[in-house]
Amino acid sequence: MEIINDFCGPRIERGASVIALGTFDGLHLGHCDVIKAARQYADKHNCKLLAFTFSNHPLSEIKPEAVPAKLITNKEKEILFETLGVDILVNIPFTHYFSQLSPEEFLEKLKVFSFKCLVVGENYSYGFLGKGNTKTLIKSGQEDGFDVIVRKLIEIKGTVVSSSKIRELIKSGEIALANEMLGREYSICGTVVSGANRGGCLGFPTANIEFTDRDLIVPAKGVYAAKVLIDDIEYLGMANIGYSPTFGDIENKRLEINIFDFIEDIYGKDITVKLILYIRGECRFNSPTELYEQIQKDKNVILAFFKEEN
Repeated sequence: MEIINDFCGPRIERGASVIALGTFDGLHLGHCDVIKAARQYADKHNCKLLAFTFSNHPLSEIKPEAVPAKLITNKEKEILFETLGVDILVNIPFTHYFSQLSPEEFLEKLKVFSFKCLVVGENYSYGFLGKGNTKTLIKSGQEDGFDVIVRKLIEIKGTVVSSSKIRELIKSGEIALANEMLGREYSICGTVVSGANRGGCLGFPTANIEFTDRDLIVPAKGVYAAKVLIDDIEYLGMANIGYSPTFGDIENKRLEINIFDFIEDIYGKDITVKLILYIRGECRFNSPTELYEQIQKDKNVILAFFKEEN
């Protein structure tokens, strides 16, 4: 997949394209539906699939105080786009210049990609103050001779799939429904750092990840059934997100993951933790013994869940 991070210069000679347009800030089921529709058009009309999006949320320029937490990093976004079969990813900064373009000027800029078709979700807006919408886009297509495909919003259990809804679910611990809306398991990637080794002393050694990217969303405090990806091998585990209130000496939220049937030293390694099911909220216990007993109960619940899942 070719990645373009700078949107300027002369016409780009890559042949005809179909462009999937969107913020794509979570690449959830709705976003994936837009991209898959564009992929089908590209295959049918023998042209390139191009995804056009922004590396920062448009609100960072328009209303910085309202910028939502990110669901994925730009690197994760690139990997997901490639998995979806995108040939060219235009992932550029949303700047003041872009915020001032009229809907017509924005479409004119896109002509550098020789597009035959634009694919969007039905709530798509573009141009200065979002004045362009699917109706104006269809009208422009009829006048300028390009196709427009508008995809309906996807609903799950009566709720429209959206990045804002998924953020709400993750923050409230409703990770199973968030995963349904994402169309994949919500993941946290990070480097394993050393901790206080309390888990090891209790018989549940943990790999610890600090939340270092302040722009990324942090899930609800508590215990989760989880899967852990280490060197392309997946393990089952029990994750805790919080401040370790029983001991009360952790200043910032961290993720601790007890990996079942795993004894290797992975300090300094990059791992991926997939949150599968929220088990319970974070609690303060009166003693390490009480904590141990609860952790054992949590592990039994998680093992039973994974056994049933299989």
